[in-house]
Amino acid sequence: MVTFKAVIYVVCPMKFILKITTLFGIAFILGCSILIPKIIPFNNLPKPTGEYYVGTQIFTWEDTSREEWFTDNLNDKRKISVQIWYPTHIKPTEPFPYIEKPNLRLKPISHQLELPVFLIQHMQEIKTNSTLNARPHPDLNDIPVILFSHGLGGMKSQNTIQIEELASRGYFVIAPDHAYDANITIFDDNTSADYRSGITYLQAIKGNKVELTEQYFWDFRLPQLKTRTADIQFILDTLTNLKQTELSPWKVVNLDKIGMFGHSFGGATSIMTAFYDNRIDACIALDGWIVPIPKNVVEDGLKTPFLFMGRPEWEDPLNYEKLDTLISRSTSVKQKIIIEETTHFDFSDTPQFSPISKKIGISGKKPNGELLLKLNNEIITFFEANVLNRNNPQR
Repeated sequence: MVTFKAVIYVVCPMKFILKITTLFGIAFILGCSILIPKIIPFNNLPKPTGEYYVGTQIFTWEDTSREEWFTDNLNDKRKISVQIWYPTHIKPTEPFPYIEKPNLRLKPISHQLELPVFLIQHMQEIKTNSTLNARPHPDLNDIPVILFSHGLGGMKSQNTIQIEELASRGYFVIAPDHAYDANITIFDDNTSADYRSGITYLQAIKGNKVELTEQYFWDFRLPQLKTRTADIQFILDTLTNLKQTELSPWKVVNLDKIGMFGHSFGGATSIMTAFYDNRIDACIALDGWIVPIPKNVVEDGLKTPFLFMGRPEWEDPLNYEKLDTLISRSTSVKQKIIIEETTHFDFSDTPQFSPISKKIGISGKKPNGELLLKLNNEIITFFEANVLNRNNPQR
């Protein structure tokens, strides 16, 4: 039975308005943009520990074989923005910003955070460790591929810390903004797709006449999940075609070694993709939202190595009930790691770039250094064993 909480669940760090009211009041009274970064500070992302520097590029890809599920325009084909990260020999002198195109992205982020733009304006100053359009490392070939899928209301770069760590260790990582599921998807011509995956959006366009039933949940969420899964399969198909051109950076990828991970609804997307597409050699769900995964997938289980890492408890117990069934029915490597003193957003970049996230309850009490080390080590170890096949040569 799908609960009401599951119907309205949206993955976004937005519900801390009461706890941040005091900070907002101080900032308003001071009325000084110079002091706001001191009240609501943001950190640059921690440096990855691998032997390579990291390059990144962004593309817009259109799947002309699919109609856009989120719009009524019959001529509207599915289009996504994708970002890649890969090893390079180019040292970052001008690191790529965490918030790409802030003039377009900050307003949707502020809307989801339920905060005025001026309070988060300085998010655009957060730096990553990647160099835009850097050449791939000239000495590397046959680079294993890792896909990443963000949560509802998230974005392709929301787990850049893990992505850069992987790239610095010799992986090629690719992540989409799932259009209309991301906080905003910005295409290469500066047109965009807004966020349409929340219950409040449907209530607005239907005049609040939305009956929150179990059937409505599946009618709403399952097409979204199938669309996201098809996005990943489209990416894999596109990579296959691009590799045949032997153009940089595509010629270096090894499409016989593919892993995938995702956060929240992206965790569900990872599971669905691994279930239906045998090109995925291993998948990881970071505090994955299991509720919208259909019954047949849960009860059949995965034949692909699977790792779940999450917080101790979900508001809806159905999430872990379905997870435990999925794990029990899975026939390959399977592991469930619960990290104490964590919340949902500890499994994204949030606590690492936002020092106040712990103070306002967005992040848990787990020390950031320990959390970072745990997530990175478990992800690297799992992909090394099950994508690079270091511990499983029969796969």
